[in-house]
Amino acid sequence: MFPEKVCPDCEEPLERMELQGTDAVGTLSIVSAAADDGFLSGIRADEILTPVPYVCPDCRRTLLYAEN
Repeated sequence: MFPEKVCPDCEEPLERMELQGTDAVGTLSIVSAAADDGFLSGIRADEILTPVPYVCPDCRRTLLYAEN
């Protein structure tokens, strides 16, 4: 189980959602583009992460987190 995530604006607990796509869109994933130091540099080049949306029930702000 993942730790509870809270909205940076409202401090309300975020609700985990699921991405839905059509056959034309395919599956969304996050992969490391380079092995140098930078954003997500700790991810191996062959590791694939799935973007998971979390939505604030109060202000409707949506945040994407990269999860396995």
